[in-house]
Amino acid sequence: MTLDTDQISGYLTGKTVLVTGGGGSIGSELCRQIMRYRPRQLLIFDIYENCAYELEMELRNKYGADINVVTLIGSIRDIKRLDEVFETYHPSVVFHAAAHKHVPLMEVSPCEGVKNNVFGTYNVAVAADKFKVPKMVILSTDKAVNPTNVMGATKRLTEIII
Repeated sequence: MTLDTDQISGYLTGKTVLVTGGGGSIGSELCRQIMRYRPRQLLIFDIYENCAYELEMELRNKYGADINVVTLIGSIRDIKRLDEVFETYHPSVVFHAAAHKHVPLMEVSPCEGVKNNVFGTYNVAVAADKFKVPKMVILSTDKAVNPTNVMGATKRLTEIII
C-alpha cells in the first residue's frame, strides 16, 4: 500500500491542525509528520508541558524559528479550556491522540482511564461539533477490538462516541 501524498497534502496544507496529546509518544510523531505538509498553524495541545515544549523546540529547530506552531497547555477533561482553544484558533482538522494508553496502569486506576479516554474524548468531540470543525480523526488501538482490559474497553467506547 502506498500513501496518496496529494490527498494528505490537501487535508493538511494551509490548514490549522490541532493535535490533542500532541506532546505524547503518538501525538508528537503525528506533529512531526503533519509539519511535512506545511499546515498554516499547528496546535500542540497537551496537559504535560515538558514534552510539548521539547517538541515545539525540535520543530522550530528543524523548520525554522518563525513557523506557526503554538503549544497550548490544557486537559481534554476541561470543557472550558477546550472551548477557549477551539474558539480562539478555529482548527480545520483535529487529531485526537490524548489518551491513557498503558494497560497495566489502567487496570490499577480504571476510573482515570474512563475519565480521560471516554469523557475526555466526548469533550473533544462535542467541542469539534460545536465549533464546526470539518475533520476529526481519533487514534485508537487494536486493544479496542474485543477488549479484554480496561484500557481496551475505554478505547472501544471512544470509537463508539466518534
